[in-house]
Amino acid sequence: MQLNRSNFLRFLIQSEPGKPAISNGLRAAFALGVPMLIGQLINQRESGLFVGLMAHFVNLANIGGPYQIKAKTMAQATLGIAASVFVGTLVAHVPVLAVVLTLLWGIASGFASLYGNAGANVGLVIGISFITTIAQPGNLEVALMRSLLCLIAGGWAMLLSLVMWPFRPYDPIRLALANCFSAIANYIQAFVGKVATTENILEIRKALETARTALGTLRIEQSSRSWINEPFLLLIQDGDRLLGLVVALTELLETHFQQQQYHTVQQLVDDALAEISGILQAIAKVISRKPASIDLGNLQRIYEALKEQESLQRKAIAGSETDYTTLVAFTNLVLTLKKLIEQLQYTAQTAKSLADRSKMSQRDIDRLLLFEEEQRSLLSLLKENLTLDSAIFRHALRIGVSLTVGVILYSVTNLPMGYWVTLTIILVLKPNLGATFKRFFQRVGGTILGAVLAAILLATITSKPVLDIIILLTVFFGVSLIAFNYGYSVIFFSIFVLLIIDIGHPISWQLAGFRVLNTLIGAGLAFASHYFIWPNWERDRLPSQIATALRECHKYFRDVMAVYQGTKERDSSIISQRRQTGLAIGNAQASFQGLLREPQMHQELVEPVMTLLLYMGRFTNAVTVLAVHLEHFRGTVPLAELETFVRQISLLLEQLADSVQQEIPPPPLPDLEETLQKIQPHLQALRTARIEELAVNQGHTPIRQAVIDYSILDLEIDQIVRRLTAMHSAMIRLISGK
Repeated sequence: MQLNRSNFLRFLIQSEPGKPAISNGLRAAFALGVPMLIGQLINQRESGLFVGLMAHFVNLANIGGPYQIKAKTMAQATLGIAASVFVGTLVAHVPVLAVVLTLLWGIASGFASLYGNAGANVGLVIGISFITTIAQPGNLEVALMRSLLCLIAGGWAMLLSLVMWPFRPYDPIRLALANCFSAIANYIQAFVGKVATTENILEIRKALETARTALGTLRIEQSSRSWINEPFLLLIQDGDRLLGLVVALTELLETHFQQQQYHTVQQLVDDALAEISGILQAIAKVISRKPASIDLGNLQRIYEALKEQESLQRKAIAGSETDYTTLVAFTNLVLTLKKLIEQLQYTAQTAKSLADRSKMSQRDIDRLLLFEEEQRSLLSLLKENLTLDSAIFRHALRIGVSLTVGVILYSVTNLPMGYWVTLTIILVLKPNLGATFKRFFQRVGGTILGAVLAAILLATITSKPVLDIIILLTVFFGVSLIAFNYGYSVIFFSIFVLLIIDIGHPISWQLAGFRVLNTLIGAGLAFASHYFIWPNWERDRLPSQIATALRECHKYFRDVMAVYQGTKERDSSIISQRRQTGLAIGNAQASFQGLLREPQMHQELVEPVMTLLLYMGRFTNAVTVLAVHLEHFRGTVPLAELETFVRQISLLLEQLADSVQQEIPPPPLPDLEETLQKIQPHLQALRTARIEELAVNQGHTPIRQAVIDYSILDLEIDQIVRRLTAMHSAMIRLISGK
């Protein structure tokens, strides 16, 4: 798919979800400004600037979270930067050694991502400090002095972040949990507005996984007696359960509540959805320490009104099967809403408990340690990835080789400010081509615009105090906007770099030109490396991701249907598999988004992949409705032909997975309609028998329980067939379009 001019511009200026990190920007400006001021006061402007820059690097390694994790990460960054600066200063005199060590430092920087976000950030700042230092040679005394200043800078950054800056170790997990419940509320609002998509569900899944990851960084010394981990764990589980119930509720409404007979209760249903959304938003506020009142009174009254309507419809049945089918769908809606209210009550109690008990002493907060899951040793993790089969290893080699080529290039050509080439490489080069492609244009565009603005500022402003203020402002905006939009951030950082190099220098336009030229060279090398050094294309990864998602869908369907078939008891593994299925679909969706960012993507592949992912999510939703209903399932005699239906669906899902992975057309669809026609008479017989019982006011009977067990199955198996048929058709178009 070729990007036209309009789409390309939108592609570059599009911001990531969330808001600018104002707090991080203020901290970065403060970390740089204080050393600069002290340097000016003691007539050591360059040393003050150096300390401020190194403190900024150490702050970049601060990923937040618990106190111990922040302290450990920043300490590692400080020591790594000091060592890199020391070695880089000394080897800069020996070109061959500088080239060899650049390769090793680059590989190490890439490998650091093995250890999560903290490792990736530490590796990045260590790599940056080394490649900038080898362009500024010095003797042993200079190397020692620079290393000492790095240690001072690290100490200042840690003092600022860990002591002086407000410390709330549980804010990351609170924010992540609040985002979970807000995301579910937003999905409900989108559903009411008829704009809900599968991406809304994936966002909720992503929020839940972010919360799990945040909790995974925490551990309390005596976890069995600690108060803080229990509500966090409960809220994550509650979020997962609420997601399942909300999906089941909306699936029932979308699939079965479009007929005329439901219009009389439509307003009640809309009111219920609005109340649920509001309650979820209130829970999110309570979790994040914002004032809010959680009141389920109105929702409970709406539920009672719906229950009364159900009772009226039950009495109005005139012996017709159509009326009874309508009643069955309505009954399942009321049951799902009841369970949703109960779950909201539990969640609200947990959120309030967390808020009430969060006023713990600092002594209890300081008992935070690493999460109690066993961590594999750093060495074993490294050994496992020392293979070209590892994407991280390939990316690390790509970084090392690209940096080495950059160093050789600017050394041979005597390019002024050559370290901008390598600095651009390490910042632009990402594990996949799509992200690198976007970074390439954002970096180049931001650098050109920033260089022009910086040259204008240097040509028109000669006051050092004014320029110093502008420098701090550029750091503030640059750091605040990194995660929001990298291109915007580069504009401010480009101004910052040119201002600190030579304030008032008469050749400022020439400096700006070198800045742009070196950035173009570095970005070009980073982009080219993806073509020549083990290319990592999303178009190669996507088939495997889709196949994995299809197989997870199969496992989820198989586990749920095994209970209906009487071969398995309902247990927590179903909830776990639902999560795994959601993650797999999310990974496939992310891979598809990466594919859309790659150049020369075939447009004919877009529609079938979109259709496949859309109906994969809808198929999962239908299975989720069946899974939620298992709480009412009592294990009556399995339906005849149900085993045949399950076997056909299972085989079809496996065939679709094999088809996309092996790039072969799927076999023809089995005759699923015929199987449905064989199941329907058994369901019809149950409904007819139950209608006859209602005529003589018979209450709790085996037939009634059988209807409860299989009525929802009757409603959903047809949707399952329709969605799988759409997936099969999309697969045929996908394979034929390659």
